[in-house]
Amino acid sequence: MGGKPSKEPTGINGVWSEFCTFEDENERPTKDPIHDAVSLRIDLYYLSTRVPTKSLRDMGSVISRCKKLKSIRMIGHLFVRSNVIEDVLVSLFQANGSYYFPLEHFSICKYALNARGFEAIIPFLTSRGELDCLSLENCEIGDDVAGTIGVVLDQTCIDNIDLNGNQISARGLSNLFSGKNSIKLRSLNLQENSIGKAEVDEIARFLSKEGVALQWIAIGKIRLIFGDYFDPD
Repeated sequence: MGGKPSKEPTGINGVWSEFCTFEDENERPTKDPIHDAVSLRIDLYYLSTRVPTKSLRDMGSVISRCKKLKSIRMIGHLFVRSNVIEDVLVSLFQANGSYYFPLEHFSICKYALNARGFEAIIPFLTSRGELDCLSLENCEIGDDVAGTIGVVLDQTCIDNIDLNGNQISARGLSNLFSGKNSIKLRSLNLQENSIGKAEVDEIARFLSKEGVALQWIAIGKIRLIFGDYFDPD
């Protein structure tokens, strides 16, 4: 079929509008996400349970063509099966895709994320040169994913991490801090994890490393600020 492609991607005002919102720099929904969107918000629960794989891949294609995206935030429900999560993330952020937008913030919230699910988006995350903030809040993350995050730190510019509301122990923290680039972290949120003496000792060992850039850390109900004030929000 000939003719020029439509400026507005098919589906933005159809089924996609029920589980995603593209917003412009004025925080207003845009009908032309490829040229105007700077943020994207996705309802992962709706997407996981009602949207066919073909539509997910079409959505991934639109995301890959965006020019200005700086923020991607995904919110779900913890009872969605892990294999569904992996399929969704692979469809949205395809490993063989090419992305040219200046993404700075990537967030998944309230979505049970196992190691395979997180590994599905590693090629996407490590291809984003401007990415500096990773938020995985209330994702039931354990030590295996924490260790993989440490690997991602060594391949990206991420220096702000929010791991609030997860299940990370001293072993996971040790893996997270083992990468050579972990010392560049400026903020780290570990609230609502099972923090005991072993975890505190691991954090103390990390803070004693030479060259640690950390300026803000939250542990349990405690927030510590080092040097000049820095607000990760």
